[in-house]
Amino acid sequence: MNQFLYALLCTSLVFIANLSPAPAQAAAPITYKVLAERTHKPTLFTQGLLVDGDHFYESSGLYNKSLLVSYPIAEPESKWAKISAPFTKKQTVPARYFAEGLALHNDKLYLLTWQEKTLLIYDKATLNFQKSISYEGEGWGLTSDGKQLIRSDGSDSLYFHNPDSFAVTKTLKITLGDAPLSKLNELEFAQGFIWANIWYDDRIVKIDPATGKVVGELNLAPLKQQLKLNDSEQVLNGIAWDEKQQAFWITGKNWPTMFLIRLAQQ
Repeated sequence: MNQFLYALLCTSLVFIANLSPAPAQAAAPITYKVLAERTHKPTLFTQGLLVDGDHFYESSGLYNKSLLVSYPIAEPESKWAKISAPFTKKQTVPARYFAEGLALHNDKLYLLTWQEKTLLIYDKATLNFQKSISYEGEGWGLTSDGKQLIRSDGSDSLYFHNPDSFAVTKTLKITLGDAPLSKLNELEFAQGFIWANIWYDDRIVKIDPATGKVVGELNLAPLKQQLKLNDSEQVLNGIAWDEKQQAFWITGKNWPTMFLIRLAQQ
């Protein structure tokens, strides 16, 4: 091959390589160990989940069916008692609202609504309604970093809100590698990071709140497969950090089970 043809071939190969799509980027996998399981009422269309002390607080969605409930982490021993155990407290959400993400901040429970542009605020001790605040956009997931409330709306953005006025103080774009990551749903702030469910996905991603970059992900598909679910709406959606156990409680919409998982040291 003469030098001219060789140079032409090399130039062509470089050009073709530049046109080829970049390989897909993935976050570092995070391994985990299942520490425990407990029952979860399959009537709950889980939207928000959190742990405070020895109790869960959970929001359940759907129009005319939305609820805010609390129940103990500890369960009775018998199978029947587990299934039939009542909620410690239960508050019905007005039928015009579709309850979404739930966060605890300064002994108040903040409950998003899906498309009603209304934040509902309840007293933690009694679950009594206190007041509402209007906001723009949709409500999906909600958590607190101890200073601000953080909201998802199904896009690739997270919104930081003043807890008193619910005014947006910052918008954070979330990226996986160099690409935006959308369908962010249920949120939990723990260990200095934001943890997010991806809607209709069996992953939970770990997000750096300073940069918006996904720095790790958990594959929960093996846990979901154990349950042999038969409804496409029974998606993974529920992340609650248990400070005492130093582990996460994980569940999903209408799941019959909750899993306590501890992450491997990173």
